[in-house]
Amino acid sequence: MVIIWGQCLGLNPVTGILQKDVSKMRYTKCSFQYLYATTIALIQIVATLINVYRLYMDPNVDIVGPLTFFTPLCLTTLFFIRTASKWIPLMNELVDSRLDEYIQPNVIKQCNITCALYLVTCIVEHLMSILSNAVHILQCVEEKVDFVEEYVRRIAAWLYELNVPNNRWFGIILQYLNILNTATWNYVDIFIVCISLYLASIIEQINKKIIATANKNYVPESTWASLRKDYNRVTNLIKLFDDSFCGLVLIAFGSDLCSICLQLYHVIAKVIRSPQLIDKICPGNDSSVYRIVYPLYVSYSTIFLVARFLAMSLVASGVHSSSLVSLRALYSVPTTSYCKEVERFQNQVDSDTVALSGLHLFYITKNLILTVSGTILTYELVLLQYNS
Repeated sequence: MVIIWGQCLGLNPVTGILQKDVSKMRYTKCSFQYLYATTIALIQIVATLINVYRLYMDPNVDIVGPLTFFTPLCLTTLFFIRTASKWIPLMNELVDSRLDEYIQPNVIKQCNITCALYLVTCIVEHLMSILSNAVHILQCVEEKVDFVEEYVRRIAAWLYELNVPNNRWFGIILQYLNILNTATWNYVDIFIVCISLYLASIIEQINKKIIATANKNYVPESTWASLRKDYNRVTNLIKLFDDSFCGLVLIAFGSDLCSICLQLYHVIAKVIRSPQLIDKICPGNDSSVYRIVYPLYVSYSTIFLVARFLAMSLVASGVHSSSLVSLRALYSVPTTSYCKEVERFQNQVDSDTVALSGLHLFYITKNLILTVSGTILTYELVLLQYNS
């Protein structure tokens, strides 16, 4: 499901990407997928440059929002275009690793269920955003305006500041791009989650075999050598995936960090500090539906952003947590089974860091989640001081 989602967004432009036979996959620049991906990337780059210009002309925290939305988008699309050329070699390495016995049969089901739940929460958040804008136009705009034109003006205010002509066809295209960009913005996290579930499931299976072997009173040295060889293949596969997608992890963490900071800033600096905020943006309507819809949307959106980041971080940190389980089992090996291979195995697991990383600058571990949470609090204080 996550692969199909990516193809619909123009990400990972590889033809035949769903084929089980890697030889049937093709990466070519003369394909609809590649043309679609490059077109979307160009649009996102233009939108990013426009918002950089706006921020340069009027440095303001509110203008940072669209910039932090479009910058990760164009980086994500460009990253997947670049990674598409490496997808087929990566799949060949995956096949050559011969780890079929350690792959859980239900891991695809887990990924599909996770992807479906994630997609539902994303759609609810986007529908609440549409509802909030629609109710505001119907109840809070005093002048008679064309609903479609006013709605498009609200979702792309940054574009209409450049006096772009407003018409229905242009509005339909903008709405399509808005949905596509929102889906891409959410896609990065679920892609990392699915990769983490897959890799963690392999480690968990080999951990079960190591624990079962460690509980035996006597194990031949050749058995430990075979297990260590399998463990090496698993860790090499994880490092291969990390080398391929570590840039995407950095984009995801940077995007989530900025989004959460700006959302919390909006809630604290505007909603909580200004009880009369709705009176200002929707004057003269004390009993309007907007007074209910807007707080619900802001609350859900904030919870969604925080939950999305925590879910991605916790699942991705599971790769590192699972890699440490085998070490405890190896230290509990009875003396009758202990040998030189066990000692080598212990040293290898103890000294090697097995985890996904952000461009090799940091590893995703549970300790990192606490660090990032502290960082969010620090930058929130900076934003509030800057606002003052």
